[in-house]
Amino acid sequence: MEKRLTILSRCFHVFSELPLCKKSETMYQRLLRYINEAHRDGVMGDGRYAVALGKAEKLHRFLIISGKPKISASKFTTDMVLQYRQFIYDEYTYVPLHPDLYPCSSGHRPPRKRMRDTTVVHDLKLLQAFFAELENTNEIRRSPFRNISMEKRRIMMHVMYDAPIYLRAEELKRVIDTKVPKELQWAKDLFVLNCAIGCRISDLLRLTPEKIAVSDEGIPYVHYIPHKTMRFQTSNREVTTPLIEPALEIIQRTQLRFFDKDLNYAKQRYNKTLRQLLAFCGITRRVSIYCPETGDNVYKPICGIATSKLARKTHIDMLNKVQINYYAAGLHRNGSEAVFRYTNLELSDRYRLMQAAFRG
Repeated sequence: MEKRLTILSRCFHVFSELPLCKKSETMYQRLLRYINEAHRDGVMGDGRYAVALGKAEKLHRFLIISGKPKISASKFTTDMVLQYRQFIYDEYTYVPLHPDLYPCSSGHRPPRKRMRDTTVVHDLKLLQAFFAELENTNEIRRSPFRNISMEKRRIMMHVMYDAPIYLRAEELKRVIDTKVPKELQWAKDLFVLNCAIGCRISDLLRLTPEKIAVSDEGIPYVHYIPHKTMRFQTSNREVTTPLIEPALEIIQRTQLRFFDKDLNYAKQRYNKTLRQLLAFCGITRRVSIYCPETGDNVYKPICGIATSKLARKTHIDMLNKVQINYYAAGLHRNGSEAVFRYTNLELSDRYRLMQAAFRG
């Protein structure tokens, strides 16, 4: 958290140094102002804001390498959009040629391989939204994206997603039952708890003991407002999730404090430790991953590619399979709308559903 606050403070410092005369803004400066205003107005949360600033720095490097660091947004052409797209894919090839643009420092990792389609598309979407804003405010006459045919734009923005990756019930049980070294215990507690709650890792790390309650029926549960989508909700209704074993045991034992003060936690550190945890527990099942270089799937051990999203996907998959079993057992016909009433079930109903899903 301290690291993120430091990054944000630096970003605000950069923004404060932008020229007051908006007409003299360069493309990079105008993009920074757009990102900063989106964060100020609640369009971007802190996490998305930090990511967007990183994308702005990438565009800045492209402009410097292209010899156009002072170009204005109105002079950014369609050809430059296409050149920037190729630059994102192959930026790793520029690192040895421009070492001054890629300093080796903590928290900064220069690209080391060709970027995946998802990264390129997300970068282009930010740029497209930026130009749409300038067009809507009459700062430019026409977005350079409009000169790209719909067919070509569709191909540019197309993403090949991997097949869903999650742990099977017996694999999660193996993680729960395996005694692990102390250096892996915090990651195990965090992962198992996240599998049981199913929230985003960012929401899980914000939870405190005050977010734990007990219903009138005596069922313990956690309640929170999802941070990522809270600005877009029409009400302040919280998500409530029943707490089953071993989630309750982990909360009681850890009090939701998973890290020492000196740990300097980062998502990358958790992802790395999670992979070590799964490998230690023998979770080596091979899963398919799309390879953009070959245009085909490759197969890798799940312990080698796991990220913080694995727990959320595991939670959803296990609950979904329990609902499928309801009509597979004859309680509902296949395709019945009753299967989709999960979010309307009472807390006690969901508690029994989760007990069935996670029963070992």
